[in-house]
Amino acid sequence: MTTTGHRSRVPAPRPELRIVPLKGSLEPDSAALVRGLIDQQDWAVRSFWLQYAPLVFGILDRALGSRPESEDLTQEVLLGLFSSIKRLRDPEALRSFVVATTVLRLRGHLRWKRVRRFLSLSETGTVPEPVATGTGIDVPARDLLRRVYAMLDTLSAEDRTAFVLRNVEGFTLVEIASVMRASLATVKRRIRRAADRVEEWARSDSDLVEYLKHRAGERGQP
Repeated sequence: MTTTGHRSRVPAPRPELRIVPLKGSLEPDSAALVRGLIDQQDWAVRSFWLQYAPLVFGILDRALGSRPESEDLTQEVLLGLFSSIKRLRDPEALRSFVVATTVLRLRGHLRWKRVRRFLSLSETGTVPEPVATGTGIDVPARDLLRRVYAMLDTLSAEDRTAFVLRNVEGFTLVEIASVMRASLATVKRRIRRAADRVEEWARSDSDLVEYLKHRAGERGQP
């Protein structure tokens, strides 16, 4: 049956980024993978995606608390890596190169978000993915996550990045200094400044204090 008149268009659903761990085959060594990427070999692109997309997405998602943002940035980071891989002089440093590129893109994105908030061109922040339970959405946990990321949104891009890499990703101070291209003293100062700010905010919120203690316990940190 056909109809006449105006037909409204229904927007297509947003495609979901698919990140599937590499299984059932041996991962190529870094040198072979880098050579394959430079030569634009299809197998190298697929292998690189499967090995490193979960790493990139994990860092971004835990720093931003927004899956859509993290998915978009993951694709941007990987596309950027494909075009810049020729600059990697030591193939054995591929993972460090990926992490450093991800952190650089994250800092730029965080600075951009702060500018947009300052100019009132967007909302004050994003709502993290809801925490699922056996009965559906865990509303209290969602609210706590919202408040945690609201606190993080008050930090500078550099302080937030250093804080997340240390307290969420578990990077060593030396690793953070390397990927952020900063001295150890600068990294320590950024983490301490961020921690003081978070503690100041959380001190007046007992629920947040307990939540942060629980997260620290999960990571095995004092």
